Parts: sequence; structure tokens; C-alpha cells
Amino acid sequence: MVHKVEVPYYDHAAEYCSMKSEIDSVISRVLYSGKYRHGKEVSGFEKEFAKYCNVQHVVATGSCSVAMLRTLLAFGIGHGDEVITVPNTNIACTAAIHHAGASVVFVDIDEQTYNINPAKIEAKITPRTKCIMVVHMYGHPASMDPILEVAKRYNLFVLEDVASAVGAQYKGKRVGTIGHGGCFSHSPTKILGAFGDGGSAATNDSDIAARIRELFLYYELESEGGCTAVVGDKLIRVEGYHGRMSEIMAAVLRVRLKKLDEQIARRREIAAMYRNLLEHLPVILPFESKEVQHVYRNFVIRVESRNKVRKRLAKKGVETVTHFVPPLHLQPVYRNLNYHEGQFPVTESVSAKLLSLPIHPTLTQEQIEWVAMALTESICV
Repeated sequence: MVHKVEVPYYDHAAEYCSMKSEIDSVISRVLYSGKYRHGKEVSGFEKEFAKYCNVQHVVATGSCSVAMLRTLLAFGIGHGDEVITVPNTNIACTAAIHHAGASVVFVDIDEQTYNINPAKIEAKITPRTKCIMVVHMYGHPASMDPILEVAKRYNLFVLEDVASAVGAQYKGKRVGTIGHGGCFSHSPTKILGAFGDGGSAATNDSDIAARIRELFLYYELESEGGCTAVVGDKLIRVEGYHGRMSEIMAAVLRVRLKKLDEQIARRREIAAMYRNLLEHLPVILPFESKEVQHVYRNFVIRVESRNKVRKRLAKKGVETVTHFVPPLHLQPVYRNLNYHEGQFPVTESVSAKLLSLPIHPTLTQEQIEWVAMALTESICV
């Protein structure tokens, strides 16, 4: 009998063990410092991540959701405004839009990249449109040039959601630095993940960066200019939103940032192995445009009878994930938006077939080969 190989979709413990000494050291450094807020780790991470991304400003936050909300507010977006985005994304995107007071307008996606289809954006623009929220899906950057052209023509902001694509490049530029602002997730499941929730916002606009930063809860200023309330000897100018990154999470991210390119290279190596092992199967493998560097946060295939295949894989010890099923426009929470089945045919079609295979830096050769064998057997039953 062949020994079954267990292949978890994520393996956070293995990733921790691969850098245990460095992480234990920085966590101890924070604990012994006694500074769990307003210490040097968060500011250190902001500077180092800004340098990595080649962007002027990074503001660390408690989550990507908080980063998106603050950035939308920093753009001046609020009640009566509209933000264009895609329905095949995490609800954090649309929740941030609604929490800012704006309305969501969905656009269908490109069938190859699963990103927003630039050719469909202009038809959805109205006098109320203020922003295009571009989600870089699964690690493959969206086609930014035509999106920026439309945005410039209509004087719109472009916000990049880089939760799944940290380190990815579009025409040599890091995503998250191409539009007016970019928001990153540092949750444990992401490529640059901490050991809890975390996020950051990036921009080359100093005014936007300052506005994002002042939206911390109880933001305090020494100057009296524009202040409306006084607490003790500090003056409060705005009612912000709680959502700081902790010193420990920042310290962990500083360690992981040093290894980010190495881990992205490993992801790309694993993706190449999958391609070689799976190219004979009746599946659609991930697309990678010549204009981009895909970072493969997910290795997403399209397969018929997806749910049956997934169950068979689970019996063989292979954990898989489906993303955004059903897509947001068909979710109960958005029934009030009056979308219906058939309005976004590409999104709906791929949503029924997408299956994400395990891909993370600690995946072994044995596990990769087992996934390929298990998938082959699961499809050919």
C-alpha cells in the first residue's frame, strides 16, 4: 500500500520553524523592551517596506481592511461617491467602500488573469465615480496602463489592493506603487504574513500619506491649528479609526521581509514544477503575462466538476481552497444592490471551476509530486 502524503494548504508551523531563531530573537527583543506600542519596530518596518517597494511612504495598520478604509477616506471619498471594483474578491474590499460611505459598482473580469477587465470600466463610470479599486488577483498584477489611462481621462483615483500580490511586478514596478495608493495584507495566509492580523498602505503622495496616518484613533497634534478638542496637554484634530499594527507583528514582518524575494522565488519554482507535472491534464493552468512577474500567492487551476475533484483530493490528503464562491454580487449581504445571476458571466463561469492547490515556500518535492499524482487520479476517475 502506498503511504498517503498529507499536503496542507497552508503550513504556518513549518514556515515558522524555517526562521525560528530570527523570529524568537526579535519577539524577545520587543518583550524585553517593554514598548508594545509606539516603539521602533513599526516605524522600522514602514521604512524597510517602503524601500523594498520603492515607494515614498508606507503606513502600517492593523489590517488590510483598515488600510483600504483609511486610504479611501484620504482620497476624500464618502457619501454619494461610487467606487468601481470586481465581484471576485474578498468582502474586505467592498466593506471598506461601504464603510467610507460610498457605493460599490462591479465590473466583470478578464478570463485569463482573473483581474478587472480594463475594457469594461468606462461603461460603468458616472458623474459620481471617484475611484477604481484594482485587485491584483492570486499574485498576478492587473493590466495597469489602460486602467490608469481611463482614470486620468475621468480624473479618478486608483487604489490597488495588493493583499495577494506583494512583491509582484508590472512592467518592472512593484504593484501597490503604480496607482495613487496601494494596500497590503500581512495576515498569516499572505506572502508577507505576520503571526496575526496586519496591513499597510503605500503611496508616493505626501498629503495622502499624512491623511492616512492622522486617521489613527485619537490622533494627537502639538499644534493648535484646526483643532476641535483638548484632552490633557494634547490637541485632537480628527476622530480616527482604531487599527494600529503591534510592535511584535512589525518585528516579525521585518524578519520575513528580508526573506521575501527568496520565498517568492521558491513560489515561482513550485509553480513551474506544477506546470510540468500537470500540463497533460484537462485543466487550465494559471496564466502569466509577459508584462508581469507573478508571485503565485495562489496556484489556481480551472477544472470541470470542481467540487467532485476537490472531494477526491481531500481523501488523498490534499487540502485545497476555493475562493469567492459565490462571487460577491450573488452573496446575501448584497441583495440590496439588485445584482442577479448572469450579469458578470466571466466571473460566474470561472467561479464555478477555480480550484487553488497548495503552494507555499516549505512545500517539499514529495508533496508537490503527490499533489500532481492525486489530481491526475482525481480527474481521470
